[in-house]
Amino acid sequence: MTVEFTLLLCAAYLLGSISFAVLLARLRHQPDPRSFGSRNPGASNMLRLGNRRLALATLLGDMGKGALAVWLAGRIGLDPVQQAWVGLFALIGHILPLYHRFQGGKGVATAAGVLLILSWPAAALAALVWIGVFTLRATASLASLAACVALLPWTAWHSPELQIPVSLMVLIILLRHRLNIGRLLAGNENRFRS
Repeated sequence: MTVEFTLLLCAAYLLGSISFAVLLARLRHQPDPRSFGSRNPGASNMLRLGNRRLALATLLGDMGKGALAVWLAGRIGLDPVQQAWVGLFALIGHILPLYHRFQGGKGVATAAGVLLILSWPAAALAALVWIGVFTLRATASLASLAACVALLPWTAWHSPELQIPVSLMVLIILLRHRLNIGRLLAGNENRFRS
């Protein structure tokens, strides 16, 4: 493990630890997203505030930090597998943020940003699955879970060298959604209403 790789893993974690939902809520004098709705500092919960612009800004910020971490890894010459590990550390930072008492989000948008740079076809597949499931069920957690699971066979087929870090990303996101999975199985998960 090179010094550059080690430093970039640390930088990716610190970058991932920036919670755009919390920061934007403070800047706009809105309630802390960890105190209402799903208590998740992410775009879906920000949408529950009724402010689409704030939700979109959160989504872009969370995606951007994942994308930036992987892009920087590529710029300094790290190979795709190392880039994937850097992306994983950005995801861990989002879920367990140093700056916010380790109370982070679910990691879906950050993982999407990682995939966008690491493998845009995989990101496109995940986005299509997410949109399809959300259109049918209006349930963000179910759409996110389906999109994550769809990545596993795709990665095994198209990018087997990325299988371990991508599988770990999926596993972490699934674990972070364990309460959602319980509510989905019980039939009482939150849905978005138009």
